[in-house]
Amino acid sequence: MAVPSIVCDRTSCVLWHEGNERIEATVECNGRIYGAATLDPKLEEVLRLPARTEDFGTTDSLIADVLQSIRRYAVLDDAVALLVTTFIVSTWVVDCLPSAPCLNVWGPAGTETILVDLLSCLCRRPLRVAEPSVRDLLSLPPGLAPTLIIRQPSERTLTRLLAATTEPDVNLLRDGRCINVQCPTIVCTREPVAVSTLSFRLGPDKAEYRRIGKREAQELAERFQPRLMRYRLSQHRLVADSHFDRPKFAPDTRLLARILGASVEGSSDLQDRIVGALSQIDEQCKVEQSQGLGAVILEALLALCHEHRPRALVLEVTTLANGILLGRHENLELTPKAVGGIMRKKLGLWTERRGPGYELQLIGETPKLIHHLAAAYNVLSMQNPVDDCLLCDELNGSDRDGPQQEVQKVQEVHKRQEAAEI
Repeated sequence: MAVPSIVCDRTSCVLWHEGNERIEATVECNGRIYGAATLDPKLEEVLRLPARTEDFGTTDSLIADVLQSIRRYAVLDDAVALLVTTFIVSTWVVDCLPSAPCLNVWGPAGTETILVDLLSCLCRRPLRVAEPSVRDLLSLPPGLAPTLIIRQPSERTLTRLLAATTEPDVNLLRDGRCINVQCPTIVCTREPVAVSTLSFRLGPDKAEYRRIGKREAQELAERFQPRLMRYRLSQHRLVADSHFDRPKFAPDTRLLARILGASVEGSSDLQDRIVGALSQIDEQCKVEQSQGLGAVILEALLALCHEHRPRALVLEVTTLANGILLGRHENLELTPKAVGGIMRKKLGLWTERRGPGYELQLIGETPKLIHHLAAAYNVLSMQNPVDDCLLCDELNGSDRDGPQQEVQKVQEVHKRQEAAEI
């Protein structure tokens, strides 16, 4: 397979074909002639385009070398260090992945400095920007796909940005042209963001500060970027064809596993280590899901399903949900408008206007979907299934892969709706 790609300055391209490469001013591929895009000199400088490619050894040895450099500068536990390393590799094959990765580094201001400097040396086409908009991304050269590094963005900006950049099949329209702006993102915040990301906290580091100066940063880039570029060229098809998956993970963690596992396709040992590193995140994700408002509303809907009700008014669901919150000593009271919004936008349960209010039909496939969603959200009442409920019996005897897939589908639809609203 021939893979053309910009690798040098604005005068050179590389063509990879059947294990061989050519670096020239222009290259021919499948009857077309490719030339390097013209870049703004400042943009070219900050992107750190590698001037050559080098043999990376094996996937395991490349990961080990990058991991060693991360540990030299940043104080991270073993699991986090491995996930950061595979995130770096994923930025080099982002166009082959099921979704663009997003890394959220959060904690007191200043704790992220050394890690961000390191990521700027190792990620593909790093671009530090302040509060970028989707319009700003559309002004970049098509196909650039930089690794965006953003500090302290507003939640609204980040939500809109990720809706446009994470999905590989989402295109934006500009001047009558379809433009794909998929790219990896690194987000630095004081608190964890509310969107799905690979997120971890950085605490105050008592070790001696180790600054990465310009010269050292350039040395790191020159040491690793040619090897990472060769990895991209030679592993491109293998990564694109990966079917790596962990269905038993919660939907958000499952997507992370698919992204990071595909990035190191061909090394089952590394994939197993990634799953192990994500397991703690997955458990925390499931706990948070079971305590969230979506789970509370699903618990109320389950109760109505088990009463064999043909329909449920949103007002009834709200009353039951507030009773559950009161029983948990939560200082929160939901409104019918808020409950209806969560049912539609988060759970994919569409209500209809009936007289003074809205209602949900509890017939057909809807009770089954509610049960599957409840199982995937780890709703507490699903642990004690109702005796005469066939749906509870069915789920209680399954491995629950089906429920996770239902939630995955709902979340994917929601992401597409967000992208369509940009």
